[in-house]
Amino acid sequence: MTEWLTLNALGLRGRLPLTVLTDLLSTNGLDAPAAEALFAGLAGAGLIVLSDGAAELTPAGTDRYQHLRHRVDDISRRAFAQFDPARVEVARSLLQEIADLDPSGLSPRAR
Repeated sequence: MTEWLTLNALGLRGRLPLTVLTDLLSTNGLDAPAAEALFAGLAGAGLIVLSDGAAELTPAGTDRYQHLRHRVDDISRRAFAQFDPARVEVARSLLQEIADLDPSGLSPRAR
């Protein structure tokens, strides 16, 4: 999953600072040392290039990203085909609103 998140971010946005990628991965439970290890592994596999505190996809990384993107799209299409399109759109819209929330404006729920 973390490989996908990294490749997807770079595939969608292009070259990104490692701090941005590390912050993205932290939302999925990866701490900074684990993110650094992930980046090193992806670079070692020839999927990304690390330079000047940033990362970008290599041609092999672009191929891997596109392959995974097609798989995700296919699975999503098949899953969403099981539901009424209007309900899918409502759910998608709600999830987008949640994603667009400013985290600094959220407060922890009282227990």
